[in-house]
Amino acid sequence: MADKNDSSRTVQQTARTILRFLRDNPEGTTKDVLSKRAGVAPVTAQRALKFMREEWDAPLEFHHGSKRWVLHDPKFTLPLTDPDPEDLTAVVFASALLAPVGDEELNSRVKRLIEQMDDALEESGPRSKNDAKVRPRSVTATVTTGSQVDYRMVSKLLLAIGSGVVRMEYESPWANTHKTYDIEPWQIRIHDGQMYMRAYSRTHGEARSFRVAQVTHARVLPEETPRETVPPKDELWGGGPAYGIDSDRPGVATVRLRGGVARWVARMLWDPGQEDRWIEEAELLERTVPYHSCRELARRLLFHADGLEMIEPEELRNEVFAFSRGLLERMGAG
Repeated sequence: MADKNDSSRTVQQTARTILRFLRDNPEGTTKDVLSKRAGVAPVTAQRALKFMREEWDAPLEFHHGSKRWVLHDPKFTLPLTDPDPEDLTAVVFASALLAPVGDEELNSRVKRLIEQMDDALEESGPRSKNDAKVRPRSVTATVTTGSQVDYRMVSKLLLAIGSGVVRMEYESPWANTHKTYDIEPWQIRIHDGQMYMRAYSRTHGEARSFRVAQVTHARVLPEETPRETVPPKDELWGGGPAYGIDSDRPGVATVRLRGGVARWVARMLWDPGQEDRWIEEAELLERTVPYHSCRELARRLLFHADGLEMIEPEELRNEVFAFSRGLLERMGAG
């Protein structure tokens, strides 16, 4: 009798072959053609088709009149089990971007995912000596403002999103306090190399944003269920998309930058809603950008101080000046 695991592997390998063939033949084909293509018995092809529909949720339909199986979405794919080189490239880039903020265990798991995808590519067919290969360490990333997070903590929060209540201990770097909050997690977001969580805080009675690196302990409360409805995507973080992770005197900024700084910033995306125009071509850039946080944008503008020529509105400009005066006074240059 054949080993059950061997049988399962045969069905999954057959399913991968069938999936690739049906993507290339949108008109569909019969089970007999598929079994010959995969080099298996018709009964194995039938099991593979059933596996694809039940386990992969593949958009497969059997047309009784023509006795053809048709894949209704030619772009349907499962990157881990049926990757192509572009899928592997995407995961290599994602791994590099995640490395500066993920802990050792999380990064090792992503590395294993890359290795599994690479193995699946090898199994999909022999490569000639001229075939290019994406190598896992082809891309690296550095995030100077990033902070690493505890993978197990993040996993616990992810599992509670939309369905659980978490009691967490949280250190505030600004208030220099250590407090306990009961929260209903909504979403995690990586912003400028930092991982944040948006949640309904039962302790505060309102939605709040928390920096995940400041969460020192968290446990799910098994007897509790969420009371608040998760907001729509465009309202989840406190309104439409705009620069800044917290809410502090939101508004719309207009800044002008000159020279090399302007040309550098022109290729930067501060926010999806930004609008740029050149007052002087490739020399003086005007950027209009919505923001959630006045203080956060002010800190970013200080980074580009050597090219700044204008900051509006006045409230934002005064925030930049206040940071500058504080620095000068602390350094004894005021």
